[in-house]
Amino acid sequence: MQKSVVFDFDGVIIDSLEVQRKAFYDSFQLVSDGPLPSFEEFLGHSGDSIPNIFAKMNLPQSMVEHYRKIASSNIHLIEIVAGMEDVLRYIQQEGWKCGLCTGKDRKRTIHILEEFRLIDYFDGVVCSDDVTHPKPHPESLLVAIEQLQSGIDHSVFVGDGKNDLICAREAQVKSIAVAWGHNSVEVLQQEAPTFFAYSVDELRQALQTLFQHPRVSL
Repeated sequence: MQKSVVFDFDGVIIDSLEVQRKAFYDSFQLVSDGPLPSFEEFLGHSGDSIPNIFAKMNLPQSMVEHYRKIASSNIHLIEIVAGMEDVLRYIQQEGWKCGLCTGKDRKRTIHILEEFRLIDYFDGVVCSDDVTHPKPHPESLLVAIEQLQSGIDHSVFVGDGKNDLICAREAQVKSIAVAWGHNSVEVLQQEAPTFFAYSVDELRQALQTLFQHPRVSL
């Protein structure tokens, strides 16, 4: 069966922290004059959809469209994580399928992929508004694997957040947690990922181990 690698987007392939921070605070201030909510709590829900995150934080749903517009108008602040395009190119050269499973909405996701010329690396893209239940529910990951014509035993999910790892575990898919995202190593280790990558080089090595020597215990 086809081998596949599915990635989370923010914090793994792209660094969008400053965009998220600006969109979060600016959208709140457009609808409320109350004390600023916790951006750290917001990041802790990473992977879920923006409407769901705001609901969990008891924030006004009127923030959602403001957040998306502000984020879209500031994509120039986004950077590709150093070395990650080489990893995507490596996956393509190996003939493995590559997918994206993100909490972003589809409109913004495709905009970023096209703006940074990343879209051709992906054989499938699943966004939070493509499914009924975004991460940490396993639905979006399972849909992504189906798009790639792969199976759970031949796939791995690469993420930087607690919700990514819960999603992978619930889908019974191997996971690689990366340490360069916005969540602490301690929080990620509590979710017992299959493998931990502290650098992009270690991520590539983990993929080689999983797919070229699948019987090796990680």
